Amino acid sequence: MDLQSLMKKLAAGAWDVRLALVYGEEPLGVEEASSAILGAIESRGATRIACGPKDTDAALLEDALSQMSLFAERRVLFVDGVSQRAEGLGDLVERIGGSEDLFLLVRHFGDVDKRLRWYKRFQSDGAVFRFDAVKERDMPARIRERASLSGLDLSADAADAIAGRVGTDLLTARNEIEKLRLYASPRTRLTLEDVEAVVGRSRDTLLYEITEGLAGRDRERSLADLRDLLRQGVTAGAILSMLAREVRYLLQAKIALREDRSLGGALRSYASFAGYLRDKVPTERKERFGKGKGNLFLQHPYVTYLRLGQASRFEEAELAGLLAAFSRADRAVKSGAGSAETVLFAVIASASGRKH
Repeated sequence: MDLQSLMKKLAAGAWDVRLALVYGEEPLGVEEASSAILGAIESRGATRIACGPKDTDAALLEDALSQMSLFAERRVLFVDGVSQRAEGLGDLVERIGGSEDLFLLVRHFGDVDKRLRWYKRFQSDGAVFRFDAVKERDMPARIRERASLSGLDLSADAADAIAGRVGTDLLTARNEIEKLRLYASPRTRLTLEDVEAVVGRSRDTLLYEITEGLAGRDRERSLADLRDLLRQGVTAGAILSMLAREVRYLLQAKIALREDRSLGGALRSYASFAGYLRDKVPTERKERFGKGKGNLFLQHPYVTYLRLGQASRFEEAELAGLLAAFSRADRAVKSGAGSAETVLFAVIASASGRKH
C-alpha cells in the first residue's frame, strides 16, 4: 500500500489497516510521512500516547496502553524509534491485530532489520514506508522541488549553493528554504545572492572565491574573501592547508582536462557534466588521483564541476608554482619564520598579483 492510499483510508475513518512503519535514512521523508499519518488519525478523534526506543519491551508498552483514556473511541500508540531488536513490538503487533480500536505507528530514523518477526508482520498486515538517503547528484533538483512546494522559484545556482552547504540533508535544506521564503517575501524568484545573504557563504564557497581571485589576478577580491574566512574563526594555518588542497584539486583538474578532451566539452552545463561523470568516466579513471579525500573526482560532482571550470583559466605551470608557494608558506609558518596570518596575507597578495 502506498502512502496516499493509506491517507485516504485514514481520512475516511477506515482502519482496516492498523499497523504502519515509517523508517529510513532520509529524515525529512520519515518525519513528514509519520506526521501526516498521525494527523489523519488524530483528526478522527483518536487519543495518542508516545513511546521512545527504550519503551518497547512488553511490560512498558502494556503500561502505555493502560494510560490511554478509557473513554477514547480509538487509540494510537506512536513508537518514536526502536531499539536493535525491540522484541516487545512483536507481542504488541499481535494484540493490535485483534483489536479494532488500536493503531500502531512506528517511526524510526535509520534502517530496520527485516528479519525480525514484528517487521514481517508489518509487511504482511500493515503498511511499510521506507525513505532512502538522497544521492548527492540529485540534491539540487530535490531542493528546487522543495522550494516549489513553498511557492518559490529557486535558480539553479542557488539550489547548487544550498546543496553544497547541506550535503544530502533535505531536512536542513527545508529549513534553509523557509528562511529564504521569509527573507525574500513578497518575492518568489530567488537567486544565488539571496542564498548567500541568508545562508551565508560557506567555508568552501569562500575558498572557491579566493582561488577565483587568484585566477583573475584580483588581489583585492582574494584578500577580502580571505578576511571573511578569518572572521568565521578559521585559523590562518588551516586556511593555508585548505588553499593548498584547492590548488591540488585544480592541478588534478588541469591534468584531467589535458588527458581527456571530451571532459571539457561536458562542462557546458552542470547537468551535462554530472551525467558524463556518472555514465562515461570509469571508476579507475576517477581513482587516478587516489581513493581518499585528496582526489577531486571523488568529491561532490558540483565541486568537481566548478574546479574543472576554474582550472581552464590557469596554465598547468602556474598551478604547480602556486602549490610550491603554499608549501613554502606552510614551512615558513612551521619553522617560526613569521606569524601564520602575516605569511598567509603575503602569499595571497603575491599569488593574486602576478604570473607564476
